[in-house]
Amino acid sequence: MIWPFKRQAGDTAQAGVVVDEFGAAVAVVQRRGHRLCLRHWGRAAGPDAASQLLDDAAVPVVAVLQPDHYQMLLVERPDVPDPEVAAAVRWRVRDLLNFPVDEATLDVFDVPAQARGNRMVYAVAAPQSRVAEFCQPLDGLGLAAVDIIELCVRNLAVALPQDRFGVACLLISGSHGFLTISRDRQVYLIRQMEVPEAAASDPAAASQIALELQRSLDYFESHYDQRPIRDVVLAPSLSAPSLAAMLGQEMAVNVSLLDLNELVEAPREMTMEEQCDCVLALGAALRGPDRLEQAA
Repeated sequence: MIWPFKRQAGDTAQAGVVVDEFGAAVAVVQRRGHRLCLRHWGRAAGPDAASQLLDDAAVPVVAVLQPDHYQMLLVERPDVPDPEVAAAVRWRVRDLLNFPVDEATLDVFDVPAQARGNRMVYAVAAPQSRVAEFCQPLDGLGLAAVDIIELCVRNLAVALPQDRFGVACLLISGSHGFLTISRDRQVYLIRQMEVPEAAASDPAAASQIALELQRSLDYFESHYDQRPIRDVVLAPSLSAPSLAAMLGQEMAVNVSLLDLNELVEAPREMTMEEQCDCVLALGAALRGPDRLEQAA
């Protein structure tokens, strides 16, 4: 299995690709010191969209699984040496998966110790057959890693200037919301939430999302004994502009909309439509060498 990704020394450019039922989106990012340079981005339709977009990229590629391809669980960290954590977690989650654990590809990554309670880890598990089927069309395109939506959002969040003091980053995709809370490049909380279809126009739906966000912020503050988060950033999506405005009225924090043009340097300015199309691919392309996961 190619999961997890082991970044090669000297790599400075990386592509992210998101494949769905409509086609594919791609972003290619080159790191130049602290600068993030977006070399190429685009979306294409059809079954061969990924190969069309990546044909001349010649860089390592990170692909993003769809939410129904995997399960993510927060479990107590086993009291074993670090190299044995993934194997011990595999045994611990065997009854929590909706497929046989023997058929699973499993990854784990740590979160900081809580002020109270036991240490926890996130476990991400996917059927090996599903991952292999997903990867097959990407063979020959430089595929180096398979990632998940939540960690693509995390990659965007830790690249934000607000991350130094703490930021909650929310991506709306269809009926799902993907939330991360991070501070100083450390992710503390990851969760999914249901998003009503009318969230962008219904104040009651926006109020429910605001409530869920506030609960997550309160959990972060109390369980990790941390200073309150003051910034909530919404990643580009069709509903994000109007939802950000309504959340700003509901919450006692700064709510803003992420403009990818302020995050990366590009040959030209990205339109809002392009940002919505490519935000996840960009998050995948930002996957860095500091990820501390193990595979089993």
